[in-house]
Amino acid sequence: MNKLTSLKTAILLAAGAVLVLASCRKNDYYLDGGLSQQSEAEKNMPLYDFLKSRSNHMFDSLVKIIDLTDARSIVNQSNITFFAAPNNAVMRLQMNFNPDDRQALRPLENIGKDTLLKLLGRFLIPNVKITLEQALKDKSKYYKALNGDSLFIYGRGGGVSAGSSLQTSAFYVEYEHLKIPGMDSIKYTGGIQTHNMITANAVVHVLTYGSSFAAGLKQKYFR
Repeated sequence: MNKLTSLKTAILLAAGAVLVLASCRKNDYYLDGGLSQQSEAEKNMPLYDFLKSRSNHMFDSLVKIIDLTDARSIVNQSNITFFAAPNNAVMRLQMNFNPDDRQALRPLENIGKDTLLKLLGRFLIPNVKITLEQALKDKSKYYKALNGDSLFIYGRGGGVSAGSSLQTSAFYVEYEHLKIPGMDSIKYTGGIQTHNMITANAVVHVLTYGSSFAAGLKQKYFR
């Protein structure tokens, strides 16, 4: 009897989980919060305070870069779109400054402030708040980053299968830094793991863990 009861309970729980997943809106599956899980207090924070307040500390390295470059007022300016780099993305910048993976990461303090500030500016678009919904509406649109780099913002996904109205892929944003001769080594395309996070002054899209804060920058190894 106990085994039968346990089996029924397991089946009911599984069925419940399927129903919950099936009823999720597109805002409900974002990682690290997202619009559906933000508190009103978070939405009223300036961007710097919001990044610093995250309980999982995923932006600690980014906050350190902002502190090192005295850029707090820059990221807190009104009406911006910001692509927030998690710690792993910053780590890839530090690794690329080392010729040997067995060496320790290059400390952020030992990377030029001008370089850090230029890179930070590649992830900030001033004078506009680009939401996931706006990007999907535009499909692709040119913007200029804070440091003058050319960016294309793409709204993608949300496809449906043939003969059906069922959505088969999630909506998402990609952004692309265009190659600058003599400066960039690659055309960098960034993916997003969380869309439409809101702060008092910005719309924030969080880069994936596989992204790089170097954003295609041609770097010199320091031996």
